[in-house]
Amino acid sequence: MATFTIKDEAYIKYSLTTWQGEAEFEGETLRYRFSEDDNGQEAFVWTDEGWSTDHPFCAVLFATTSEWGSPESFGPAGEIVEIDDDILEDYI
Repeated sequence: MATFTIKDEAYIKYSLTTWQGEAEFEGETLRYRFSEDDNGQEAFVWTDEGWSTDHPFCAVLFATTSEWGSPESFGPAGEIVEIDDDILEDYI
């Protein structure tokens, strides 16, 4: 089971299709973006090199949004979010 804690509640960053938030995952605080539009979905995590789509948390974002909806559904700061490994496997 993948677990993360909301540090900063997700909000719409761009054009009603890109959310940004902050979460703690595996002991690390991560800033993330999740975009969804007619062209599909993309997940990004801020790293030392800039926005990355290769971070392990990206798969967790895809799995969680698949089950819960947009990142706004993850809840407020302090909320603990869990996603089953069975669901996560489809995104790894």
